[in-house]
Amino acid sequence: MLDNRWYDWFGALIAYGELLVGVGLIVGGLTGIAAFFGALMNMSFMLAGSASTNPILFTLSILLVLAWRVAGLIGLDRWLLPALGAPWAPGRVGRRVSAGPAPSAGPAD
Repeated sequence: MLDNRWYDWFGALIAYGELLVGVGLIVGGLTGIAAFFGALMNMSFMLAGSASTNPILFTLSILLVLAWRVAGLIGLDRWLLPALGAPWAPGRVGRRVSAGPAPSAGPAD
């Protein structure tokens, strides 16, 4: 990785990821998804050898992932979740519009 200079783009990718996770958690937009990716980054940092407060923050992010429906009652998710829905209950944006029954041709003359 060092020989190929992956750190040029990987450092920026981590910074943008942290920014998106932070903004998502602060405004309350897609809280469960933001907490999941925050936990994923945090676990990567812990596996790399960083200790600090990472285990506590990892525990908090897992609790946010598990409570994503309740966590979205205050922030932007209050309007996003009903609109977008979930895979098992699509929201207003993901619903298919049914055309209804096909019209009959009527009696043949």
